[in-house]
Amino acid sequence: MLRCPDCGAALKPWGQARPRTVHDLGGHVTVRPDRARCTACGHTHVLLDACHLPRRAYTVRFLGQALAGAVRGHGHRQIAAELGAPEGTVRGWLRRARRTAEQLRVIGVQAVVALDPDALPTTDRGDPLANAIEALVAAAVAAHRRFGHGPREIWAQIALLTRGRLLALAPAG
Repeated sequence: MLRCPDCGAALKPWGQARPRTVHDLGGHVTVRPDRARCTACGHTHVLLDACHLPRRAYTVRFLGQALAGAVRGHGHRQIAAELGAPEGTVRGWLRRARRTAEQLRVIGVQAVVALDPDALPTTDRGDPLANAIEALVAAAVAAHRRFGHGPREIWAQIALLTRGRLLALAPAG
């Protein structure tokens, strides 16, 4: 049962949100997410699948490819060209991810410790974003191994771990 993020009460179905087209690695996908209404406060919420992020015109898998490219040392221009995305969009993603890399790493490490401490990454990559992505991937793999259900796609699992806020965490400090 889903709970309201505002007050914690139960959510009930409330129709569907407007259709939206998002970019994916294989092209464009049109989705029409469900809406839910809180039984207590009356607020409505759009319910997104794990492969979609709020307020993003790209799937989490698409965004994950950009982050993986950055970890491999590619710049935003090269990543944008490889993915067919605007340079400014990719540059913004990388800046936000780097700004909150430590918070992302902490989320990943906490999840790994709770799910499978033996899977904890022990190597410092020298790049905070690389450390964060490695911890989040380890957490996603540990979650899938432990529970055996949920999204099989690693980036969708990471979106769940970050509660859909992969690029929207509050900056540290």
